[in-house]
This record gives sequence, C-alpha cells and structure tokens, in this order.
Amino acid sequence: MVKIAVLLYGYIADCQRLVRKQYSNFDHFSLLKSKIMIKTKPTFFEQFYQALQDVEGGYDLLAPKFDQSRYITPDEILVPFFEKLAAEKGAFDNGIDICCGSGAASTYLIKRCREEFTALDLSQGMLDQCEKKVNALNLATQKFFVKSDALDMPFENQFDVAVSFGAFGHILAKDEEQFIAQVHKILKPGGHLFFITTEQLPIWSISLWRQRLFNALIWVRNIIWRPKFIMYYLTFRLPKVKNKLESHGFKVEVLEDFKFESEKDKISDLMHLKYFKMVKAEKIA
Repeated sequence: MVKIAVLLYGYIADCQRLVRKQYSNFDHFSLLKSKIMIKTKPTFFEQFYQALQDVEGGYDLLAPKFDQSRYITPDEILVPFFEKLAAEKGAFDNGIDICCGSGAASTYLIKRCREEFTALDLSQGMLDQCEKKVNALNLATQKFFVKSDALDMPFENQFDVAVSFGAFGHILAKDEEQFIAQVHKILKPGGHLFFITTEQLPIWSISLWRQRLFNALIWVRNIIWRPKFIMYYLTFRLPKVKNKLESHGFKVEVLEDFKFESEKDKISDLMHLKYFKMVKAEKIA
C-alpha cells in the first residue's frame, strides 16, 4: 500500500508539472477568461489541475467552463423541481440559492422571488458566473451575490425559501449538522429548504459502484496530496438526513408523489434520475 501511494504521489506530481509547463505563459485568471476557455469544454489537463486544488481554488479555475462540463445540474431536474416548488410553496418574497455555483438553479429561483434573491458560494469565480446569468434576465427583483462558506452564512431569519444543488458532496458527514443549523438560522419561521437526494441505493446499482469508486479515488488523492479537495458522493441521504433535519427544528416531508421524468435516464455518468427524491423541510422551531 505504501509503495502504491508513493507511485501515485509521483505520478500526480509529474502531471502537475506538465500542466504548469503547458500554461507557464499564462496566469490562471487571464487564461480562464479567454474566449476559447469560455466556449469549449474543460480539457483533461484543466480538470486534472483543478482537482489538485482545494474546493474554492478548484472551482475558481473551472468556473468559466463549468456550464460546458458534465457537472452542471441539468434542466431535466431544474424545470420539474421548480414547478413542484411553486406548487408546494406558492408565492414568496425572499429566496437563497446556497452554493449556487455558476447559477443554473439561480436563474429559476429568482423568477419565483417577488422582492429579493440571494446567491451564495465559496468560489468567487463561480459567483461571478452566476451574477452574469442572473443579471442577463433583467428582472426587477433585488439581487445579492455573497461570497461565503455555507457552514457560516451571514444571515438570520431572512429567507422564505432556500435551495441547494450539487453542494452536499462538499460537506463532510461530520459537518452536516452544522450546515443544517446554518440553514435553520437563515430561514424565517415557516421558511422552507427544498432539495433533492437519494435513499440507500440497491447493491446491484451501477450508480452505487461508480460513486463508491469515485469516493475511493478522492480518498486516496486526499491522503497523498494537499490541499484536500472535498467532494464525495453518497452523502446527505435519506433517512439519516431526515432525522438530522428534524432534530434541528424542521418538519420534513419527502414528496413521494413527485418523480423526475426524462428521455435521458441520468444526470451524469454517476447517477440515474430514477433514484432522486425531492424533499421539503419547514422551519417550525
């Protein structure tokens, strides 16, 4: 095992030197702001170099190309999700997209907010992309774009609705209750957190084994390389997350009547749509 770790470390170091050599004539931000970077998918080397950073730095690098990557939350999820949110919640004044990324969900959420919309993310690069998208809608709603850690959000009793997509894998299991406590803090009494997650996947599911393999690779990467990149699948899942939410003063409902339907049976090569469930958590205490 030690020999394998040493070999992997050497391989990663060699690849990093190769990437740095390839981009030696550019600084990170001038490179990422170029037209080529914006219009094309991330290359292998760009994604590899991104994966050698921490979460904030990695997403700052990937931000201009994130929408062309396979990691963005697709419309096959966002459209029915926000239709169901509107049916469940009705009209509301203030909403927040927690860990907004490049703004895929933000462009839907702001259309439901009558007064104020807030996007929050740890990565300034992703937040800048989100701001461009949201501002392009030319809506009269007040807009706020806040760089902050989701484990320490600078709000209190402020929002009617909170949503979050693709962020739970960046929150370690030991920090999930802190995140839930933060969401409880920022919501108004009667406010709601809406999100999607899964239950325990069946042992024969290809999605399960793909995600386990990904997690194993990240685990090894974080042993032999610093800074750590926190991204794990199979987190924030039912029924455990339901119990955690309830222990922090939420009334939780899994919307069993809601199913994601799409000609595409998956949102990425790691997870099929059929496994996702939509959850509504209301702040009651």
